Amino acid sequence: MSLIRLDVSDFRNISSLQFEPISNGFNLIYGNNGSGKTSLLESIYYLSFGRSFRSANIEHIVRKSATQFSLFTNLLTQNDHHVPIGLERDQNGSLKVRVNGKDISSVAELANLLPVQLINSHCYDLLESGPIFRRKYIDWGAFHLNSDFFRVWKQYKRLLKQRNAALVSSVSRKEILMWSEQLVECALQLDQWRQSYIDCLVPILKNHLGNLLSITSLDVAYQSGWKNGMKYQDCLLESLPRDMQLGYTQFGPHRADLRVMISGLPAKDILSRGQQKLFVCAMIVAQGELLYNKLNKKLIYLVDDLPSELDLKSRSSLITLLSKQEAQVFVTAVERDVFSHCPTNKPVRMFHVEHGKLCAAID
Repeated sequence: MSLIRLDVSDFRNISSLQFEPISNGFNLIYGNNGSGKTSLLESIYYLSFGRSFRSANIEHIVRKSATQFSLFTNLLTQNDHHVPIGLERDQNGSLKVRVNGKDISSVAELANLLPVQLINSHCYDLLESGPIFRRKYIDWGAFHLNSDFFRVWKQYKRLLKQRNAALVSSVSRKEILMWSEQLVECALQLDQWRQSYIDCLVPILKNHLGNLLSITSLDVAYQSGWKNGMKYQDCLLESLPRDMQLGYTQFGPHRADLRVMISGLPAKDILSRGQQKLFVCAMIVAQGELLYNKLNKKLIYLVDDLPSELDLKSRSSLITLLSKQEAQVFVTAVERDVFSHCPTNKPVRMFHVEHGKLCAAID
């Protein structure tokens, strides 16, 4: 997958911009802070996720004096097919998406068509913050590798909400057990897909971390969200009295996590800030490699502010790793010479951004 054209209108400080990136290589977008570099990456992210990675407030995204923003891309698939994708969102939050000239109602279709991952200053959340970030990481991969994952995930969320509602109401124990039974079926399927995904991912991750950080004693373990060795239906039955007291379901896939240890200690506790960023980069690149190996789909990498908290050696290591991928990469930086000390075997095209406007490409 790669973008061969991107049109952006009234998005952040970008009034109108036409962008023709290189398909299999590095697109370096450079310019001063506030020039629109990150906004350009954000527009690509929006086309995949149907939301921003910077703000949930639509008023902050639609350009001042405009009533809506629009994004358009021409996507080149792995079969060399061209797929036009258009997205519009107005100040009221109304979203319109068209793919191949047809309206679509689910942003999941966008995510499936346009697999995108972001590396930025918040990527540390994967190691440092709560389990929700690691669940999202796992679910992104499981979603792309299993066509039914999103449907079952939505069904689980609905059943969990209904069971929690039953726990706080005066319904009978029998009715709660009925919701529990349905919840178990979805939970076990999600758990199986997640575990299978991690099993496939870990060998790739270990290989990258061995090369990037010389880490050999890595332990990555998927945690289901309930007691090890216990059947989920038994766990729900055992925890029912306490669940009724609390008014919510304590255990299940919504509590799953990914334990990442090095030499028996949490990775976040023994890695420096720069090492953590490189570690997370390896986690994300491993996802792209697995996606390509399994489905022959190329991941689009968005790397915002490449030099941030990475020394020259670490930047070179990351560029080398990305160079080995069959992928389209977008990189932002203040200076245009960011690649001068980071040689790559892939083509590099440079774009200069000033005040939300894109200058001519430089190969």
